[in-house]
Amino acid sequence: MEPEAPDSRKRPLETPPEVVCTKRSNTGEEGEYFLKVLIPSYAAGSIIGKGGQTIVQLQKETGATIKLSKSKDFYPGTTERVCLVQGTAEALNAVHSFIAEKVREIPQAMTKPEVVNILQPQTTMNPDRAKQAKLIVPNSTAGLIIGKGGATVKAVMEQSGAWVQLSQKPEGINLQERVVTVSGEPEQVHKAVSAIVQKVQEDPQSSSCLNISYANVAGPVANSNPTAAAGAAGGFLTAEKLAAESAKELVEIAVPENLVGAILGKGGKTLVEYQELTGARIQISKKGEFLPGTRNRRVTITGSPAATQAAQYLISQRVTYEQGVRASNPQKVG
Repeated sequence: MEPEAPDSRKRPLETPPEVVCTKRSNTGEEGEYFLKVLIPSYAAGSIIGKGGQTIVQLQKETGATIKLSKSKDFYPGTTERVCLVQGTAEALNAVHSFIAEKVREIPQAMTKPEVVNILQPQTTMNPDRAKQAKLIVPNSTAGLIIGKGGATVKAVMEQSGAWVQLSQKPEGINLQERVVTVSGEPEQVHKAVSAIVQKVQEDPQSSSCLNISYANVAGPVANSNPTAAAGAAGGFLTAEKLAAESAKELVEIAVPENLVGAILGKGGKTLVEYQELTGARIQISKKGEFLPGTRNRRVTITGSPAATQAAQYLISQRVTYEQGVRASNPQKVG
């Protein structure tokens, strides 16, 4: 019953005390802010440098303070380390530009197509990662990035030319943060990241989550791996908030409310399967969110043209099949 006991007790399924985000406002020096960046394992060595020389030099040049999680201490649901940067907005942008440069240098061995096996997203390298920046922001900052009805994130994408997506709110884990993935060419990513740093400055609670270790956080974080999370989590976001990671095309189709279950499958299994088979990302609007004037739910498919076509084909096949089954067997409802 003693109040101080929980801190020393092991509670692996709950967020440990050091991961709990606080309500305090900026804890850096006046005019200093914090930015968390995800670092893929392959790039960590070149960012740290031999004996830590590169990271020390980077701190000297930018005036920022940089901390990195230990080599196997990854952000939940990913195989990426967490880097916490503290400094002025200018310093945050400078450090991020350096990190982005190193992330773009993928080791040759990892770029071969056969390395990417969609059924093992956790252990393989997605070649699109080189064109992405992944930032971790508190929910409060995420709200500012999204803006009312997705207006701000849309404007950032239009002005920068980059794709910006936010991970879903994780279920079952007490994480008060979201992963922001920015995809595009170096200059586009740079512009979008600068816009995000601007939002960090505007958010009085942007420094509420300053831990770099997530060692005691159990469970996957929705959407940190591109294929598996969407169906299983059940809660879907709109296309503006969740643009696909390597999307080249976006297709929207309407599916009658009573047939959505057939595409989802038990526990989202069919949907996950379709995504794995095609490589496209498939999102379904939330329950009760219909296309104007209809009882149809919006299904958004994003990916390469071939992937979106394949996914569209699978979905329409499934819908046609299900309609046929129900027509010949009216009492069958599910």
